[in-house]
Amino acid sequence: MNIAILYGGPSSSSQKLENISKSLAKGLEEQGHMVRLLNAYVDTDQRLTYYDFIIVGSEPQGFLSAKIPSQVSKFLREVPGAAGKRSLCFISGGLRANGALQNLMKIMEGEGMFLTLSEIISKDSDAYLRGKHLKLERK
Repeated sequence: MNIAILYGGPSSSSQKLENISKSLAKGLEEQGHMVRLLNAYVDTDQRLTYYDFIIVGSEPQGFLSAKIPSQVSKFLREVPGAAGKRSLCFISGGLRANGALQNLMKIMEGEGMFLTLSEIISKDSDAYLRGKHLKLERK
């Protein structure tokens, strides 16, 4: 299965979020999936129509915030192919992570994505294990 992992934090270089995304990708690749990492700030020339499943990861704009960086919603709105795709979302932490996760889910559903799972993943090792044991179905 072809999977895209889109990640975007408060800035274009969110190291924690990038490491979590890479660990998640490694676990998925060990299951035999083809995974491509997309930075919401850099990879705006991509199309999502090629992918069977889309994973969106973000982190709140600040430690006390539940707001998702606007670049994530801008990417999903402007890059073609997100509507109708099965998807998963995750937040990498923060004090109001549950609120941030709900906001990310609203953004994705607003773009017509079919959300199958949402999680808070705060460590690389947790991301790897979730990717290694995640059961994805092509529909």
